[in-house]
Amino acid sequence: MVGPVAEATDRCGTCGNELRINARFCDECGARISPTASPGERKQITVLVIDVVGSMKLASVLDPERLQELMNELFNRAAAIIQRYQGTVDKFTGDGLMALFGAPLALEDHALRACIAALEIQQDTNCLADEVRRSDGIDLQLRVGLNSGEVIAGEIGAGPGRYTAVGHPVGMAQRMEAAAPAGGVLCSQATAALVESVATLGPVEEVVVKGEASPTPARRLLAVESGKKVVGRNEGAMLGRDAELDWLRKFLRASTGGLVAVVGDPGVGKSRLVDEFAAIAARERVDVVTARCEAHTKTLAFHALSRMLRAMFAVEGLSDADARDVTAAQYDGLLPPQSPDAQMLFEAMGIAESDAEPLPATIDGRRRRLVEVMAQAALTRSTRTVFILEDAHWIDAPSDEVLSQFAATLNVTTSTFVVTHRPEFHGGLHQSARHAITLAPLTGSTTASLVEQLLGDDPSLKSLADRVAVAALGNPFFAEEIVRDLAGSGVLTGSRGDYRLAHDVSEISVPATVQAVLAARIDRLPAEAKSILNAAAVIGTGFDLEALSTLLPDTQPSRLADLVSAELIDQTEFVPSQRYCFRHPLVRTVAYESQLAATRAQAHRRLAAAARGHDPATADENAELIATHYEAAGDLVDAYHWHMRAAEWLALRDLQAARTRWESARRIADQLPDDHDDIAAMRIAPRTMLISKAVFVGHDADADEQFQEFRAMASQAGDMTSLAVAIAGRVISLTNNDIRVPEAAELAEELNGIVHQLDCDTETAGVILFAIAYARMANCDFDAALETIDQITSVLEHVATMELSLSSALRGVIEYLTGDHENGRRHMLESYEKAKNLPPASQAIVWAYWGVLAAVGMLRPTDIIGDMRENVTRAESFGDRFCIVAAQWSTGVALLRTDASDRAEAIGQLQSAHEKMCKYSLFAAALPAVAADLAVDAASKGRRDEAIIELRDCFRVHTTRGIRLLASRAGEALVELLVERSGSDDLAEAQRIIVNPLARHPDIPAMDLWWLRSRALLAEAEGDHAGYSEIANQYLALCERLNACGRIDEARQMATRRWPEHQE
Repeated sequence: MVGPVAEATDRCGTCGNELRINARFCDECGARISPTASPGERKQITVLVIDVVGSMKLASVLDPERLQELMNELFNRAAAIIQRYQGTVDKFTGDGLMALFGAPLALEDHALRACIAALEIQQDTNCLADEVRRSDGIDLQLRVGLNSGEVIAGEIGAGPGRYTAVGHPVGMAQRMEAAAPAGGVLCSQATAALVESVATLGPVEEVVVKGEASPTPARRLLAVESGKKVVGRNEGAMLGRDAELDWLRKFLRASTGGLVAVVGDPGVGKSRLVDEFAAIAARERVDVVTARCEAHTKTLAFHALSRMLRAMFAVEGLSDADARDVTAAQYDGLLPPQSPDAQMLFEAMGIAESDAEPLPATIDGRRRRLVEVMAQAALTRSTRTVFILEDAHWIDAPSDEVLSQFAATLNVTTSTFVVTHRPEFHGGLHQSARHAITLAPLTGSTTASLVEQLLGDDPSLKSLADRVAVAALGNPFFAEEIVRDLAGSGVLTGSRGDYRLAHDVSEISVPATVQAVLAARIDRLPAEAKSILNAAAVIGTGFDLEALSTLLPDTQPSRLADLVSAELIDQTEFVPSQRYCFRHPLVRTVAYESQLAATRAQAHRRLAAAARGHDPATADENAELIATHYEAAGDLVDAYHWHMRAAEWLALRDLQAARTRWESARRIADQLPDDHDDIAAMRIAPRTMLISKAVFVGHDADADEQFQEFRAMASQAGDMTSLAVAIAGRVISLTNNDIRVPEAAELAEELNGIVHQLDCDTETAGVILFAIAYARMANCDFDAALETIDQITSVLEHVATMELSLSSALRGVIEYLTGDHENGRRHMLESYEKAKNLPPASQAIVWAYWGVLAAVGMLRPTDIIGDMRENVTRAESFGDRFCIVAAQWSTGVALLRTDASDRAEAIGQLQSAHEKMCKYSLFAAALPAVAADLAVDAASKGRRDEAIIELRDCFRVHTTRGIRLLASRAGEALVELLVERSGSDDLAEAQRIIVNPLARHPDIPAMDLWWLRSRALLAEAEGDHAGYSEIANQYLALCERLNACGRIDEARQMATRRWPEHQE
């Protein structure tokens, strides 16, 4: 009942006046002050209900005094048995009583204790009934009902006996009692499930329970085995893991790098195994770097990574400035403190200068670059290193991706990365592991040896040791807890490994979960120590005095020392600040979840307020943590706004992490009532951002449904600007990622119909107009696209935005393709200059337009190849997946059309881009051009048939649904390969491709280039030399008119070709 927070001042319950400390009467109204009730707790308990069978008949035949004497005797005997098994008599009901097992003192085996008590009460009642039958000539019988579950236990009302439990399990226990047979015990299914391995139960019975729609299953309790009670924990030597430890030792000595996963259930010994391995590594002069994931920070981007980095550079406890110096010094001058790489690293570690300018990173940029920086640090370390990350099942997704990629870089080193996690974890670290060690429970003999190590070899312990070993069920943590609790409760005297039995203990049992064991230990703490533990649990697995003082301002370090002595927490730092962590994350879980939601909410609210007020300059950086605390507190509106604020801050650094915040904001807005103020705007805002930025994350199977839902929502609210922004994002996604250009074009025209009616800022107008222009270009409506680009230029004339840069590039592409080479190149170069002041994403996309022109043969890439290579380096450093795809494709296209010595590099870039396009559905609009180049290369290496099959499907899909300009590149390559193969149906298929009306456009001269070249190749294959010469000359003329630098040399060769019969 001890919570982490309390009201700052108590108030009079009569008049509300604030009270003086220790006041006995109210200064305002004079009312006597009663002690304030302690807050309740959530408890897993078993409720026992007893009722006397036929109590009315007993009352009618017995003298009242005799009846009272009999009831007193009966219930005193029952109460004694209940108390023997540490139950609490909650209330007497005249002809019955109710008892609680597991409250107020938590019991890890509450169900088993209640069952034993129930059977003993019936047995004792039978003895009493024999006496009553002889003396009074009447029958005395009881019915007993049991039910288990979560209740709220605490003090209710005023006066003595106000401690009780409320909740559905209490009522169900009463129903079990009513349905129990006379002289029997009936368990609900919930209780039966907890004791079925140690109890003899009758068959399942269907009990009709008032208020339940269907019968409730129940089982009679017939008997319970002895020796099934669980208490405590201690630490002993590691046993039963020799094979696993030996494997790790050999792996270390083999100087083999890479990632090793240690997998097992909670408490099975994962941490203990890696601790032993770390000790071995340290003895062999190997550096050991250890970090741990925390359950409550699973949704906080880069939290686990920050802990690993701090451990890696050994900066915990240092000031931010000192930490930066120490970190930079470990790079031997390769990481200047003011460099972008250093700033990115310092941000990830949480030690960056508060006034540092944010780095222009989105989505995967930060992650990818951090991997490289971390890998560099690992390579520069003077000794081999073992990195250990514990409890990866609680890792946040961004950290998982970075650390799994970092671990992969160790494959070519002698350093090792060891991760521990539970079987249900399947994240990146699990998937990247080169080896996995799965820990099974210890065997019975090994568990017995472990218990003997914990207890000692005193003869008095032999029987107890056997029972502890049985109760532990092969779980070392269970065994340690049992022994520790036996010592704490006075059953054992002495010290670890040298105990003696002070007095016998009747029952030892294993709880259903480790949490139950820990709850029992926590409840034995003094009230102040328990309050500190609960407060720490709200903060997290790790905490310091500063954070603790937010909830408990008067906390003394000596009180924390008591918790360290109790082996519930450990002190991890001593100077300059005192920092602690829970000895096991499950200790924190039990302490946290035992508190009432209202109690936790108040604590989270204080922590959020403290984080907000700590340093206003870091409020944006801490917005995720603040939002998480507010959400845990149930302050959904505040949580919503801080999630949105966090997303805005993250959008320039990691768009994936920003999307997580937007998704959290969306989820919260959907939870708020429909009549909440501004609810429509709150639901619309995060959805607008998620849809508008979808192009950068690839295809989403639910995108159509989500867009239609959003359209209805925004339309109903009359928020046309948000609707237009979302439609703009949808247009770009449909065009670039989903290969649905016709649909995108329809949406763009809808957008064009409303854009001029909107009251929005110029940047928003630019976003909307660019989507219209892009869709029109993709749909081959060049004139309309140019009109829209003119509007963008007018609107954004004096504003440097991504859309202005991209619209200049789009204009340049159109001008190139329609024969205005001079203006086309000028606008392309202008676009690139504008993009230099924008994030790398803009630069990569601008270069993708150069790639389009190179792919269709409109420019000679030798002029820009150096810039293209630099673009790939920049994109990879930035790390955005979409940008990398765009950069790799444009660079691969350019390299493939330059010197033959660059061909291998070009194919490598194109293959990497192709893999990402297919895997993530990113920039899939360029697939025809990529597939065409890879197919021609594959054919040259003997894989022509395979290449034709892939190209055939690609051409079909993209001609009808994609960007037809790029689809024509696949058609051209397909005709070329079919002509080369010249099978029985190949030339006919080539002819069908050439006459496909969708493969050309009358207003786009450049789309006739592939058509003329393909016709010439087909004419040559068919032996029509005259036709070939005529078409080749037309091809050359068009190349010269359009200044198609990438084609003109080949066109001249084709036009000057002479056949033997024409030569003089």
